[in-house]
Amino acid sequence: MFEDLLSDFDFDAPTVNFEYTTKEGWREFVEFEADQPVPCSTREYEAMASSDRALYNIARERFMSVGARISTPSLRSFAAAARNAMADNRSPDDSKSGVIISGRPSMGKTTAVQEFGRAFERARRARSTQKKRDLIPVAFAQVPTHATEKTMMKKLADFYALPYSQTASYETLLARVCNVMRECATEIVIIDDIHRLDLRYHANEGAADALKELSERFPGTMIYAGVDVARNGLFWGSRGEQIMARFETVQFDEYDIATNEGAAVWGRILTELETSLCLIDQPEGDILRIAAELRDISRGSLGRMAKAIRRCARDAIHDGSERLDLDNLLVVLATIRKLEDRAADEAGTGVKRRRGRRERVRQ
Repeated sequence: MFEDLLSDFDFDAPTVNFEYTTKEGWREFVEFEADQPVPCSTREYEAMASSDRALYNIARERFMSVGARISTPSLRSFAAAARNAMADNRSPDDSKSGVIISGRPSMGKTTAVQEFGRAFERARRARSTQKKRDLIPVAFAQVPTHATEKTMMKKLADFYALPYSQTASYETLLARVCNVMRECATEIVIIDDIHRLDLRYHANEGAADALKELSERFPGTMIYAGVDVARNGLFWGSRGEQIMARFETVQFDEYDIATNEGAAVWGRILTELETSLCLIDQPEGDILRIAAELRDISRGSLGRMAKAIRRCARDAIHDGSERLDLDNLLVVLATIRKLEDRAADEAGTGVKRRRGRRERVRQ
């Protein structure tokens, strides 16, 4: 029934969901390459044998899905801030610097920290004299739900595959994590979902203190990423003031096309995305004809827009048109946004209900 849809499906392609929270999964992400296929003309494409054409299509879809990397002003601003923080932390000053990426969902925050970590690790491995298998320049962890100082350290211990007893104390876990970081020459620790540390709740204070103590005990730089961290309570109280004083916050906002400069940036991002699709008959810059509509419907979300563009590019490959259907692209993008908005509304309703129950219990 579905043979036609699955005939050239890339069954061997890695998922974009690498296991970032383990050293093996992170290394797989760092080392993975999906090269852009050599461009060809319509005549050359049609002259290919059916098996070669299927492989070419697989290579195109793999590149656009997991190989293409778009450089944005927000990403470059974050990279500059991270580089400054790392340089600051080489001084003997006890006050450690760090960077926080904050912004609405689907603004590319997690992608930015992962791509910077990937680029840094590749550069470090190329320059290091230490044995490659013993070198782990970057560690990645996510803040767990209802985080405590102990569960936060367990997440980092799990990244390094450190064995530990469930009854191990926080101090023991912290010491072991710090030791392995020094042994593996870890220079960057990325903590994603930092918005879960809402310091308006007493229960989260321990996890925040654990990250602070970790930053003071290992000779590297902490990088946080989260959704609207100020609104979600990360800067609340005295602990929040300490975080604000030590971390530079880089805001990932919607792209504004009201100015000539903003429109130029948005246009460059669109053309880079268009080029990454590798469509044979795609007119260069054709996507710019709907630049304003794409900005409005996506609400400036690069992730949401890229998903819609890549879906339409796959359709163009499968139906043989080899160019984006711009009208359909707007429809697909609107559908994605509608589904995401509905999911966000349902999630928000669930949070309000849970908080309401907690308030009634307290009363």
